[in-house]
Amino acid sequence: MRRMIAAVVLLSIIAMIPTLVGFKQDKESPTPAEAAAPKMEPMKQGPVFPNIEMGSWGPSESTILSNDDISVGALTFINVTKQEILIDKNAGDRVFPASTTKLMTALLAYEKASVADELDQSVITIQASTLDIPWDSHIAHLTIGDKLTVRQALYATLLESGNDAANSLAEYTSGSTEAFVQLMNDRAKVLGLAGTHFMNAHGYSDPNHYTTANDMAKIAFAFSTYPELVEIAGTYEYKAEFDDIDGNDKRRWWYHLGSAVNERSINYSKYVTATKTGYTDESGYTMVFIMQHEEETYILVTMQAKSGQTFPTMRLVEETAFQ
Repeated sequence: MRRMIAAVVLLSIIAMIPTLVGFKQDKESPTPAEAAAPKMEPMKQGPVFPNIEMGSWGPSESTILSNDDISVGALTFINVTKQEILIDKNAGDRVFPASTTKLMTALLAYEKASVADELDQSVITIQASTLDIPWDSHIAHLTIGDKLTVRQALYATLLESGNDAANSLAEYTSGSTEAFVQLMNDRAKVLGLAGTHFMNAHGYSDPNHYTTANDMAKIAFAFSTYPELVEIAGTYEYKAEFDDIDGNDKRRWWYHLGSAVNERSINYSKYVTATKTGYTDESGYTMVFIMQHEEETYILVTMQAKSGQTFPTMRLVEETAFQ
């Protein structure tokens, strides 16, 4: 009997050994999982723009006019051939550009169309989103379904200063106005525009849509390196013929709001080869003039002007610099 009890106790002790040493015989010890390798993603590349040599503009040894002689709030006048700043009145101050914004819009759309050979192709169709603009915008009277060439949209944007036309160029270039605004700001960085930020393609006032007279002159210079853009922005009237949503012929006449290129206007200037106007209550009157004199190119930018100040200022600068 004693032998039987001893045998049972011995067997019980043997059965408990696996538990006492901390493992079970019917399961293997877990193998630590290997750490997952980090997922490598390619860096996003920014847009590639045509290289435009901006040069290094510096102040002239002598200023041709004193600021006291200039009535507009901000102004820069530059001989871009010699890279000399001839007049600088508050030219580094932040201002609202109004529709002079459209010079950047036209520049980007033109560059895309030129590379794609689409300048004279009907690749622009007016959408409901194209016409999503403030109610008091200046427009080129485009309607949903109109089919325009890029060149026609450029004329509508630069002459008639249509916010609808500017949006059409934005959507053509980037697919949406939101994506296009990002492209505008990317291009501003490439051009070295430290005082500029865009919020839309047309220039309607927004607290975060601003520039400086100096920066706008740089935009105008980049614009001026394309003779076709200068030709468009220096044309007084343009007839556009295109199809509407039903395929019917449609005709529009667009006239330049900048009278400096209108030979019948008292504000006509033989020196102005291209110009762009702008106005909002917040910006006052804004204007960009691209000029030629004795085979040299000049850019005049006037900002924060009151009614009746812009063209007398233009005349004063011309008479001082060119005569």
